[in-house]
Amino acid sequence: MIALSKQRTRRLVAVHGWSAVVFGLFLYVVILTGAIAVFSQEIGIWSAGGKRVAEPMAQEIDSVLRDLSPQVPETYLEDVGVWGSAAGNLVAWFHTHKNNPDSGQIEDYGKLIEIDLNNGSVLASYEGWGEQVFHANPVSALDDFIVDLHVNLHAPSPWGLYATGILGFVMLVAAISGLLMHRHMIKDVFLSPRRDNPGVAKRDRHVLAGTWSLLFSFILGFTGAFFSFAGALGLPLVAVTAFGGDQVAMIETLVGAPQVEDATPAPMANLDAMKAQSSALAKSTPTFISIQHWGRADAQVQIFHPAPAGHLNGSTHVFAGGDGGYKGTKPQLGNAPSAGNAVFSLMGPLHFGHFAGVFSKIIWVCLGLASCYVIASGMRLWLQKRSKRLLWQRLGRGVDMTVYGTPIGLAGAAHAFFFALASGNSAHGWTALGFLGWAAVVIFIGWVLPWQRVNIALKVLLALLLLTLPITRLLCGGPDWFTALEVGDIAVVGIDLLMLAAGVFYLVCGFAVNKTQAWLPRSSAEAVQ
Repeated sequence: MIALSKQRTRRLVAVHGWSAVVFGLFLYVVILTGAIAVFSQEIGIWSAGGKRVAEPMAQEIDSVLRDLSPQVPETYLEDVGVWGSAAGNLVAWFHTHKNNPDSGQIEDYGKLIEIDLNNGSVLASYEGWGEQVFHANPVSALDDFIVDLHVNLHAPSPWGLYATGILGFVMLVAAISGLLMHRHMIKDVFLSPRRDNPGVAKRDRHVLAGTWSLLFSFILGFTGAFFSFAGALGLPLVAVTAFGGDQVAMIETLVGAPQVEDATPAPMANLDAMKAQSSALAKSTPTFISIQHWGRADAQVQIFHPAPAGHLNGSTHVFAGGDGGYKGTKPQLGNAPSAGNAVFSLMGPLHFGHFAGVFSKIIWVCLGLASCYVIASGMRLWLQKRSKRLLWQRLGRGVDMTVYGTPIGLAGAAHAFFFALASGNSAHGWTALGFLGWAAVVIFIGWVLPWQRVNIALKVLLALLLLTLPITRLLCGGPDWFTALEVGDIAVVGIDLLMLAAGVFYLVCGFAVNKTQAWLPRSSAEAVQ
């Protein structure tokens, strides 16, 4: 039990409530899209129509890259990135680094090539700046949109990162103030909502969901703020404070000193042999390969692996490109194992929830949705006490429009994506327009309909969009379930079933008779009209 005076409790309630009122709706969007983005890889497979090859990086790739390397300018061989796409193809990114006159920054420039490993044919080729070519592939438009909405709120860089970083701190404030306000932490974990009083039951459900997701809120808020501010503000501050402004010294300490260059032409060793040795050491299939100075005596290969079963962190193995000799493992931070690297390595697994495969992802999604419920129910409880004021009544409409409008916009964006992909239009552009268009529909419904009908209308609209998503995917050329299961594409069937189940859930909620559904008194609701 946490004992606080009445004055301090009132202050905490004010901090807890006002932080939600000012930032709650934005925080809701970030957390909801983050919960969905946990399955961004599976969403990519689903939206791409399944995989051509189940594990592209487990296949032989040495001969493919040897055939491609003479087809690109020699300067693009400075750095080569290799990974598997959501569609099960091999992607090779041959690039150099030069100044972008538009941004004034050193950026990647080169040629991205996507290869079908079944026959070795080139499916697509894009040349230009990294930011351009990474968004050129229409198949990745949907998962790119969801991830960018979560990370940047689609705001210009670096302001989007600053915004989500601030929201991470807001989540920490809400979690800490919520913890201090709890009178009985253990008891609240097993709290049963009291059915005799609808208002008290709503508060009980808010406390119950908040208690179960409290630790998750700490983790998510801290790691989210870290990822938002580490590159944009953290590293420059470290360079100024610890290295006297010498960014080169900082990079050498954190990443490693650059190797001595030797531009003598030399053949590359067999990449498949290096990959096999690395996979045996890491006990997992690699997700990414970085090759520096392809075809030179100083070539170096880094192979990145996810965490094997029973481990939290993955590993990176380094090889000499010329003779294929093993040079050891590379920590994520620094040049040798350290406590700082151990802490840094935990940030990714704790934020993304992929440390135990699908099982941990499901838990992270459930906790994320619980946090969304805590935000929405908390704001409704706050507004309910102020329902007689017109300003708070209008903000209450905004709560429902955001709570249901965000998933409606995402479902609408998915519909637009599939139609654009089938018709050959710009998938990235139409995905964004789909989101904005359905958001406009939500705003129209939210301000035009009577208050008691807004909640029902938005639930039914969301249900219809979710129920028809598998049909839209199928009509636009996606594989049916039998075809998907024949090639082992469980993600296609799984996400379709999830859309149908969620659609049925919201349809039942929309048509269910619930006299306590409208949280505003009827007189206040009529005053808004």
